[in-house]
Amino acid sequence: MGPTLRLLMILVSLALLTHAAPATAQTDQRCFPETGQCVSGPIRAYWERNGGLAVFGLPIAAQAAETIEGTPLQVQWFERDRLEIQPDGRVTTGRLGVERLAQLATPWQQGPGAPAGPGCTAFPETGHKICGAFAAYWRANGGLERFGFPVTGEVTTELEGRPFTVQYFERRRFELHPEIGPNVVLLGLLGREVLNACQGQPQPVAPQPQPVAPPPSAPQPPAPSYNNCQADPNAGAAPNFPVKIVSIDKRAETVTLQNVSGEALSLDGWIMCSIKGNQQHPVGGTLAPGETKIFAGPAGNIWNNSERDDGALYNQQGQLISYWPD
Repeated sequence: MGPTLRLLMILVSLALLTHAAPATAQTDQRCFPETGQCVSGPIRAYWERNGGLAVFGLPIAAQAAETIEGTPLQVQWFERDRLEIQPDGRVTTGRLGVERLAQLATPWQQGPGAPAGPGCTAFPETGHKICGAFAAYWRANGGLERFGFPVTGEVTTELEGRPFTVQYFERRRFELHPEIGPNVVLLGLLGREVLNACQGQPQPVAPQPQPVAPPPSAPQPPAPSYNNCQADPNAGAAPNFPVKIVSIDKRAETVTLQNVSGEALSLDGWIMCSIKGNQQHPVGGTLAPGETKIFAGPAGNIWNNSERDDGALYNQQGQLISYWPD
């Protein structure tokens, strides 16, 4: 994963999220085409309530039964975490920091228990301390309930071929990313790393965002050609955009128009022509995006019921917008 994608996943707008929260009733699925996986029920509720994509990443496996530390649980793996439904119904996060260290054959050990020092916090429970940017991030984003105790000091490790300063906690790995900005801390992809190691798979390259194709340009109307409702020489050039003639009921003397654009349009000053009789059918007012509206004619006949009578719609500039062949 490159710096750009990591930057998109920086934790934003988080406020002291709790590690263990009561599950809420929610059964509808939310699916992610990036990985082909869905979240639902209590796990989806917890995922959305506690930071979603920025905090946990995408789901990378379906919810399934697993035995965690001797207890059978329903769990689901995400890029950065594993969410677990406890026997009492609470949803909690996994102890992936400890698990990843064990997978790397470097299980955590009691630290030296050195004094905290300025800007640091020491934890006699594990003998390790946190300082600087890691300490600030730990305190601001949930602390002990969210991340657990530190189980290593700050170390330099290679991630995706580059050295980074990291620190492991019971549940997460903090990573310092100076290439993004000063004191920028990101959470490691421990969910993906731990699951791949459990399955004996190589760690895949994270999917890169695909360039978004620009939206197609709106079709442009031809040059002005209105001539007192005479036959238009370029009838085939009508773009039928942003308004199209849906239908003309010659017997009922009505014209149906639809706004096919994404913006509201005023038809004031537009001209709707009956070509056979060289007459105008009144239109006007505003059409909302996607709105279809029927416009009634005045008293008397405009449309020829016995012979072909095409319809043509012109905008205020006299450009042919839509053409309806009878």
